[in-house]
Amino acid sequence: MLKKKWLTFYCITLMLICQPVIGVSAITEAQKVAISENCRSIKESLKNTQRADARARVYFGGRFETVLAKFITPLNVKLVEKNITNLGLIENQSNFAAAKTGFSDDFIKYQQSLEELVAIDCKNEPAAFYEKLVTVRNRRGKVGQDIEKIKKLIAENIKLVTELKERL
Repeated sequence: MLKKKWLTFYCITLMLICQPVIGVSAITEAQKVAISENCRSIKESLKNTQRADARARVYFGGRFETVLAKFITPLNVKLVEKNITNLGLIENQSNFAAAKTGFSDDFIKYQQSLEELVAIDCKNEPAAFYEKLVTVRNRRGKVGQDIEKIKKLIAENIKLVTELKERL
């Protein structure tokens, strides 16, 4: 019986936290009951997610800042000093800086939404909790998209530098 409850709890938690949302749908009565019955455990999982995501933001934000401040920008400055113009690298630097700012802004919005979600009394307000959960999922997905965009810009920068190196 206890194993069945734990299995149910984990399935519900995974469903609530990890399931991608394609469209907003109304909460079913079964979902309301599941949220209400497992509220404490769900909140604990959300708090763990909150802590892990805060660490991830520091990690990714620091790495992105390092790439920009110690690689992309100094290289472009050196190229300008040497009268070498590479519009691709300049454009990539601009796009990278904008994407990094977008990542930070989107992550702050996500964290604020997650805090609001954790503050909702899911035991007594499962529908409001679920509605906010949908918003949080979407915002977390946006942060993931931002990270992928930055990774692509880093790869593009490496490609542009390699091409420049071959021409020099």
